[in-house]
Amino acid sequence: RRMPGDGPVERLLRRAFAELPEPEPAPGLLTHGDWHLGQLVRRDRWLLIDVDDLGVGDPAWDLARPACWYAAGLLDPAVWDRFLGAYLAFGGPALGDGADPWRRLDLPARAVTIQLAAVAVVNAGRDGRELDEVEQSLIEACNRIVRA
Repeated sequence: RRMPGDGPVERLLRRAFAELPEPEPAPGLLTHGDWHLGQLVRRDRWLLIDVDDLGVGDPAWDLARPACWYAAGLLDPAVWDRFLGAYLAFGGPALGDGADPWRRLDLPARAVTIQLAAVAVVNAGRDGRELDEVEQSLIEACNRIVRA
């Protein structure tokens, strides 16, 4: 709603958002609420930080941002594979048995991709600049979402 104008990029993002399916019901588990790879820090041991949005929800949404980065080509496949493997090996609850992680990650990753792309468009418009390479990658991922 905050995106200015009705150009081709804005129309693409609105279409991608409109075509998102409704989420399937999922068990309410402890979720971070604003999780990304920067929320893990190492200080003698791994620590989860910035827990002010902690609550109950679908944990697949906590994995949406790194899944989005991977799907948009912004996260190295080896890093994604290592992260996903470690998450599954330690019994992370978001992906069930992990046989097909995208069954649970697809919708959250798509939604976050669209959100990040829309925020990029708003910020670029506000700053009077063109989209940078990362932001353009998000737009291209939204184009793939619509084509899929």
